[in-house]
Amino acid sequence: MTSSLFLERATVVHRLHPLTKLAAAAAVFVAVFSLEHPLAIAPYTVALLGAVALARATPNLARLRLLLLAIPLGALALWTFFYRAPGEPFSFGAFGPSRAGLVFGLGMGLKLSTFLLLNVVLLSTTRVEELTMAFSRLGLPYRAGFALTLALRLVPLFAESAAAVVQARRLRSLGVEPRGALAKLRETAPVILPVFMGALRRADRMAIALDMRGFALPGPRTELVERRAGAADVVVLLLALGAPAAAWAVRAAGLGLVGR
Repeated sequence: MTSSLFLERATVVHRLHPLTKLAAAAAVFVAVFSLEHPLAIAPYTVALLGAVALARATPNLARLRLLLLAIPLGALALWTFFYRAPGEPFSFGAFGPSRAGLVFGLGMGLKLSTFLLLNVVLLSTTRVEELTMAFSRLGLPYRAGFALTLALRLVPLFAESAAAVVQARRLRSLGVEPRGALAKLRETAPVILPVFMGALRRADRMAIALDMRGFALPGPRTELVERRAGAADVVVLLLALGAPAAAWAVRAAGLGLVGR
């Protein structure tokens, strides 16, 4: 199993300039973040599902299916009981279900799922090296861009290391396949120390490798990946600029918020 979400595909989304994808992702994030009502957020979710299909990134949706189910259901359960519109009475004492809470919970669940879809599209179609180059083009120092993209490299590796430790324990008859959420939670405790020690060793080796390659040396940096913008980038940027504009128009019409 690969630890990266990037999928090698020859699609129009993959061929977009990394700066275009970052700008489009930022515009969609701002638009969705400013909305609360599920009917106002749904068009952005549908558009991102279309982008996932266009980029042929549905395998990553299958990999993240638990998150795609757990996040909206958790938000729905939470906000249905704890959200109240201004002036709306409580149903059962200190808290209880309400119509506004249900709508708000649906909106928050859809919003979080949309953010996850946004990351799936970006990381499925953009290499880490391209993201580093894009951050450098935005004016960030090379070290800052490297640090931002380092998490995209290491977090999946840590998850893969944890899975390897769990499988090794089972192969050595130190544990059997757990059943139930509590049993799986107890199984993670012995995994923390090996993964933490492996992370320290990996960080030390990475620091040595970076020093050997002159990471701290001054002067201009060359880029491993070179991309040129085309007509598709212009179209995507125009559509991206329309995303927050449409969200603000919906808010101005009083349709984007719940109970206000």
